[in-house]
Amino acid sequence: MRLDGTPCCPHCKGLLVGLDAEGAPVSDGGETVRYACQACATEYPVVDGVVDFLPGAVTERGAAQRVMESDWVVAIYESKWWRASPLFSLCMGIGLEAEMALIQRITQPGPTDTILDLACGPGLYARAFAEGSPERRVFGLDLSWPMLRYASKKAARLGIENLAFLHGNAHAIPLKDASVDVANCCGALHLFRDIQRVLGELRCVIKPGGRFSGAMAFVRSDPWSRFKAYMGGKFWKVHPFREEEFKSLLDAAGFEPTVYHARRIWMIAGGIRRP
Repeated sequence: MRLDGTPCCPHCKGLLVGLDAEGAPVSDGGETVRYACQACATEYPVVDGVVDFLPGAVTERGAAQRVMESDWVVAIYESKWWRASPLFSLCMGIGLEAEMALIQRITQPGPTDTILDLACGPGLYARAFAEGSPERRVFGLDLSWPMLRYASKKAARLGIENLAFLHGNAHAIPLKDASVDVANCCGALHLFRDIQRVLGELRCVIKPGGRFSGAMAFVRSDPWSRFKAYMGGKFWKVHPFREEEFKSLLDAAGFEPTVYHARRIWMIAGGIRRP
């Protein structure tokens, strides 16, 4: 899928133009090897079918993020040995298929919506949004190259043409303001170092009245649960959320929040972006 105006320079929000190998603007049918910002001239290469908005960047990662980027986790992420396993369903109080169906009910994506799957990982949710609705424009953004390479190759193998993958940072989302109808982030909100900034970025890119859904690590308010969360945070750099805490964060970011599932270690929430 060509970017066609929705993604933008994460530094200055300038519009992008596709360039071929000679540095000329790409016409219909040509191959884009990099994009350039029309305002600040910053260039972003296309690598393995993924637009790299962080060329050469080295980002600090916590232990949990490093595990998620390991080759063996990427290879089995969608399988019954990891995310779709009975053990995950037991720990989270909801199975993967039920969670994906709930996300669809929360976001209610329209047939021509523009959708962002933030921290898309191997593209599980991004593909679900894109498949069967060819007029939708879906963008999957992630920080992990192993996940993005897997996601891009699988989407290409399945012939999904309305899905583009972006290598970028959730703290500086490379999409134009008010350009997204639906945004989703499942499995990563508890990993971000500055959740308030991420939610602020989401508010910027989501249109007024647009929908947000997210699934994240959950902790109850009793002392033992909070102690376990504290210890996990020290080692894994994971911040599980209390229900009222996340609702308050969504509200402060400009969303009308609703929690749909808060059980065991997992919470699923959504929000409508206020005008």
